[in-house]
Amino acid sequence: MPRVVVLDWGLSAQVLALGVTPVGVSRPPWYRMLSGTPPMPDSVVDTGLLFQPNFEVVQALKPDLIVITPLHASLADSLARIAPLFVAPSPHPHEDGYRLALRRARALGDALGRPNGTARLLEETEARIAALRAGLAQHSDVIQRPIYLMSPIDTRLTNVFGRESVFGGTLAAIGLTNAWRRPSDTEGMAQVDYTQLGVDPAARAMTIGARPALLNLLDKSPLWRVLPFVQGRRVSQLPMMLPTGGTPTALRLADALSAALTRERA
Repeated sequence: MPRVVVLDWGLSAQVLALGVTPVGVSRPPWYRMLSGTPPMPDSVVDTGLLFQPNFEVVQALKPDLIVITPLHASLADSLARIAPLFVAPSPHPHEDGYRLALRRARALGDALGRPNGTARLLEETEARIAALRAGLAQHSDVIQRPIYLMSPIDTRLTNVFGRESVFGGTLAAIGLTNAWRRPSDTEGMAQVDYTQLGVDPAARAMTIGARPALLNLLDKSPLWRVLPFVQGRRVSQLPMMLPTGGTPTALRLADALSAALTRERA
């Protein structure tokens, strides 16, 4: 098995899903808190911060490959002196986050010498997504209502996810409509105040990883309570997931969305 160091949590999840346990990852405890799927073994060494790795630790691990994102460009030359680099592909124009996750997984599988296993993983992923899409398509009342996917920050601001994110791309892949159609950053995310989420009176909202204490505060906030999806009791809570995750995150979100919408119809 290749000795791999990964300096990104989403790519760490993808490496694990491909059957390779990294020897080192940026801040494993944070990965476990934000994702936890696939599980990160205790044997994985902490290589430091995402964009401030401990080069001595990385070098001591004697990696065969270091996995990074395009955002690590300023570190690439220094890391390349330690081991060959895999730089995750950048998004194509108009490519959604789910399609990007599939493309990155395929490229990563090739770099790890596991093209056949990767092909099977992607076939299983797309089959599961297709099955969930077919199930939801039977309920026109569900698929016709747009959805805001959001991660509340406080009682004034939230992160909301567009089509370029793996969240937004997965939403589209299972046949649902994203209520957020305004610009987002390179990761498909925008930080906005809640007043910007009242544009579509028919929309529902899904909060991702919101802390119970914050949800309690939101329930008391006039800014939150005036939103159409709050007044219409069209808000569901989803568990914590990694916003920059790959195919493991896509599957987890798709299952969670389908389950939440099924409960709502019951």
